Amino acid sequence: MTGTLHIVGLGPGSPAHRTPAAADAVRDAEVVVGYGPYVEQCADLLDGQAVVRGRMGEEGARADEALDRAAAGARVALVSSGDAGIYGMAARTLCRAAALPDAERPAVVVLPGVTAALAAAARLGAPLADDWASLSLSDLHLPWERVEARLAAVAGAGLALALYNPRSRERTWQLDRVLEVLRAHRPDATPVGLVTDAGRPGEVVLRTTLATVDPELVGMRTVVLVAGESGAAAGPWLVAERGRLAAAGPGVAAEQGGVACP
Repeated sequence: MTGTLHIVGLGPGSPAHRTPAAADAVRDAEVVVGYGPYVEQCADLLDGQAVVRGRMGEEGARADEALDRAAAGARVALVSSGDAGIYGMAARTLCRAAALPDAERPAVVVLPGVTAALAAAARLGAPLADDWASLSLSDLHLPWERVEARLAAVAGAGLALALYNPRSRERTWQLDRVLEVLRAHRPDATPVGLVTDAGRPGEVVLRTTLATVDPELVGMRTVVLVAGESGAAAGPWLVAERGRLAAAGPGVAAEQGGVACP
């Protein structure tokens, strides 16, 4: 008999933002598999489970380990920060599971979590209330040319943007290039939010504009939120009001300095 594999999104960091279903899956597991910092994120749920901690770059090995343990009959939780289906372990693991013979494939359940873009947006207000897109600026698995092509395709569309993996110690020039592309399509006054460690100790929330954003304040744990055409200040918050000035073109609401909320 095969076991079960729960692919678990742990949320942005704080146990308060972790779903009960995610907590139950980790508590009920016999084996917990994950990148080391993600395992530590759910350490309060560990009580006698076998734990397999991985390192960055070993995602394929973690997926195989989780599937092997579940196929052997164990109840397994494969944990990811945020939502496992958004730049997480779900897609990679499901592809491997699909390749297994039916008789050897464990039952697999994907449990959603609060992803970083939503956690960051909540700290700023409601900047994703209108249409939006998320892009990862990592070129580890996708050539930079493709990353930039995707950015260019949406830069002028008026969508709010959530940028994941924006900058690291080794990857510094890419964010500068992203800002160049965005400035070619959007007004300088476009609001930008920088949220680092959303929902975790040491959280930092900064509001700036496309003209003045400082890339030195951005790291791998920062989500960069760029307002869309309907996004602007509403008192201390950044909000998007769907349909607000959309017909007038990108950036108009931002240039007017605010939105008239219903």
